[in-house]
Amino acid sequence: MKFINRLYYNLAKIIPKSTRKSFKKLVVFSGQKKNSNILLGKGIFTGFVLALLSVLITVWFLEPINCILIVIGIFAMTQIINYLVVFFKAEERTKKVESSLPDAFQIVAANLRAGMTPYKALGEAARDDLGPLAEEINYATSRGLGAESFSDILMRISTRIKSDVLDRSLKLFTTAMKSGGNLATLLEDIAADISETHALESELKSSTKTYTAFIMFTIIIGAPLLLAISVNFVQMISDMQMQTSAQSAGFGMGFLVGEIVISPLFLKKVSVVVLILTSVLSSMLLGVINEGEPKSGLKFVPTIMFSCLVVYFITVNIVANFLVGLS
Repeated sequence: MKFINRLYYNLAKIIPKSTRKSFKKLVVFSGQKKNSNILLGKGIFTGFVLALLSVLITVWFLEPINCILIVIGIFAMTQIINYLVVFFKAEERTKKVESSLPDAFQIVAANLRAGMTPYKALGEAARDDLGPLAEEINYATSRGLGAESFSDILMRISTRIKSDVLDRSLKLFTTAMKSGGNLATLLEDIAADISETHALESELKSSTKTYTAFIMFTIIIGAPLLLAISVNFVQMISDMQMQTSAQSAGFGMGFLVGEIVISPLFLKKVSVVVLILTSVLSSMLLGVINEGEPKSGLKFVPTIMFSCLVVYFITVNIVANFLVGLS
């Protein structure tokens, strides 16, 4: 096992130092205890293995250039998935922390009103139902007895959780402690403000459901339908052109004379590529609408892409059968 971890660690050195540093920070935000270099190296190793398998499978029936493109694509996709897994864990952890913040601050405020010191009040607020926030509170209070001040230890929580709301709240908390303000009242006000912000965010998400539904309908139903009709139209013209001689131009069918540059097979390939790219871009748009972060929408890519392709291939067959029935 140590050999495998050492291999992963050495493979991670292929990645630039700045990228490894940002990935390490993301791993901390996700709450994972594993070494970031090992996770990064594991993703690289998995990408190499999958790329090698793809070469062994495709080399027999594809051209070398296509094999190379497939290898690069599989390796790149593996790295993207490895990054997104950690990213989504960090995002999920952030949501859990922000949802439990009002309860945590109210508990701390109640403890302060009961006569506890800030350190004791914060430690007693670390209940299991607070989830990741309780873990970070325990981490902060366990180090609060050292040489470092409690304010500095408290601010470390914001460096381990990716949350602007938490960062601003802790800054207010530590500032109030240093200035001698009424901590209980301040924490209650912060909890109320965070709760109101969450309520407003829920209302905004509800108001954007119409836009989300329209985007989903356009991408999953509209785009595949139009592309399927286009493919069948080109196929129909190609079949008619094969059955019609050049003399048909004299009977008002001059559009059938000449060669069609775009073949049905080429258009089918282009349609699949267009649907895949559109699925990715539309998912990022949904991420912006729902979370304000394009990467947050990438979790919808598999579902939207699968739905688009299924609707496309079904629609191609339905339109083709419909045209055959008309003829």
